[in-house]
Amino acid sequence: MEKESVFFKITTPHYEFELQLKERMSHYHTFYFLVGNKAKPCLEGHITLENLSKNDRFSSFEYTANLIKIDALQECSLQDITEEYTEKHSFGKEMIDAILYFINCQFPLIKTISLDDASYIPCIRESSDTLDLLVYYIALHKKTWYEDKMNAYMKPKEKYDAYRAQVDNYGTKETKAQKSWEDIYIRMMRGNNYTIEMLDTHKDKYKDIYEKSETLPEFFVSLNKSIPRKYKCRFFKDWLESFIKEYITIERTWYIDLFPKIEPILKGGRKKRRIYKQRINS
Repeated sequence: MEKESVFFKITTPHYEFELQLKERMSHYHTFYFLVGNKAKPCLEGHITLENLSKNDRFSSFEYTANLIKIDALQECSLQDITEEYTEKHSFGKEMIDAILYFINCQFPLIKTISLDDASYIPCIRESSDTLDLLVYYIALHKKTWYEDKMNAYMKPKEKYDAYRAQVDNYGTKETKAQKSWEDIYIRMMRGNNYTIEMLDTHKDKYKDIYEKSETLPEFFVSLNKSIPRKYKCRFFKDWLESFIKEYITIERTWYIDLFPKIEPILKGGRKKRRIYKQRINS
């Protein structure tokens, strides 16, 4: 059984957006949420509550949530997003923060939300020409965007620890010492025509940046600062991912814990109130 959608206007510190919530009853009691439209969603996901079937094999998915699609399109804002805003703030982080807060308040039995990190930087708006944000962010900051902004982690812990060991090794002086400027230059020359043109023009400058940097992340941060913002995607997109994969196994599935932790309290022998139900229908 599927109920009519409920719509919410959600206000963040800088803009507003509309959230659609649809309740369904089948094997599970679920809620589907959507920001934007189905053809071009900015964000969509599922919340799975209790197992309504008599089959215990479905119980492992009870009280879980998943972000299916995250594409922080500024068109989903009910207000215009200015260039001044994007220089100081993150539209995507503000929207995700609001969604996580909404889930935490309305569905307190949900403690963790999972996502598949397919985040990217568009080279040109409305274009399929993109740079993998996960790889780009690791290259510069030794962590993914979701690790940095949302304290995301992998499961199981052993897998996450192995990944972190690879990242830490990538960021050492010893690893950088094993790569000469010529090695980096040859790798970058495998990029697109724009990358090659930039190298032809600024080769000595980039070489100087490399030789003054103690680690690979330090080099990429300095190199990144030297490239105009609107050209970063085109410069890095065709060679950076293969370079990073030499050192780090890229994983896409991540988990984010919801805070604060909210627990229904049982008092006086009364049953726990189904808080998520009452709040959604109020």
